Amino acid sequence: MIKATLFPMIAMMLFGHWFDPEEVNVSGAIALCEATPGIENYQARNTIGIQRNEEERATTILLEIVPEMMKFDQETFTVKAGDKIILEIDNLDGMQHNLLITKPGMLDKVGAAADAMLRDPKASEKFYVPEIPEVLFATKMIGPQELYTLTFTAPAEPGDYPFVCTFPGHWRMMNGIMVVEE
Repeated sequence: MIKATLFPMIAMMLFGHWFDPEEVNVSGAIALCEATPGIENYQARNTIGIQRNEEERATTILLEIVPEMMKFDQETFTVKAGDKIILEIDNLDGMQHNLLITKPGMLDKVGAAADAMLRDPKASEKFYVPEIPEVLFATKMIGPQELYTLTFTAPAEPGDYPFVCTFPGHWRMMNGIMVVEE
C-alpha cells in the first residue's frame, strides 16, 4: 500500500502537479510499483566490493544502489591518489540513477546546480549532470537493473571527494565520500 501511495507523490515532485483522478489508472500504477524488485529481496554483502591490483595500480569498486532506499550500499570507499579506478555501479533499484564525483566540499553546490537544472528542458538529455567545474566525473542515467562501469584516474590531491546521484530530488539522500589517500 505504501508503494501505491508513493507513486503519485513522486510523480507530483517530478511533474509539479497532481494527476486528475479521472486520468489515473490505479491498478496500472500499483502494478508498475509492484513490478520492481523490493527491499525485501535485497541481500547486503558481508564484504565491501573493493579489489586492488598493485601491479597495475588499479582499484575496482562495486557500488550497489539499494532498492527502494534512495542510497548507495557504501557511504564511503577509499582509493589511492593517481590510481586507475574502475567503479562498477549496479542499479538494483526500480528507477534511474546517476553518479557524479565532485571536488571536496562541493556537494551542496553541485546539488543546488542539479536542482536548478529542473528549469532546463534538456536536463534529462544531459543526464541531470550540471555543467560546472566542481563535477569531476559523471555517469549517464543508469537504468533499473543495469550495471554501469565508470573508469577514471583518481585525483592526485588527497581528500574527501563526494559522490552523489543528481536525479531530481535524490542528491540530499544519495551521497557518500570517496576518500583519496596518498
